[in-house]
Amino acid sequence: MKKNLITIATLAITILGSSAQAEEVIRSADATKTELMQYWSQHDNHGLRAVDTTATTLHTLSGQLYAVFTVHAAEKMTGFPVQLAMVYDVNAKVMYALWPDKATQFLKTGDRALLKNAIGSEAVDLS
Repeated sequence: MKKNLITIATLAITILGSSAQAEEVIRSADATKTELMQYWSQHDNHGLRAVDTTATTLHTLSGQLYAVFTVHAAEKMTGFPVQLAMVYDVNAKVMYALWPDKATQFLKTGDRALLKNAIGSEAVDLS
């Protein structure tokens, strides 16, 4: 399961990194979902299928800019739902995959220790 979650984090980086600039990180829900579904149809070796995703929103916490969106997926074999919150630190250029409750806590408190304990993380430059 952890490998699948890190794969989703990598997927999110691929989606956001393919054509986005830091100031263009906000995506419409439809555009993000379309790219996610297209990626999944071409890369089906990770055992997950895309179900839905939210549009990315930007938040400023303690002077740092973060792009945040949610990915809804399901395991192909069992159909078991997986929901992750993706947090991209625009200044540090790192994408984090968090459980939704941890992302909500991060957005409320700005506690970067939550990012250090993320399910997965990957450095990516969207500029």
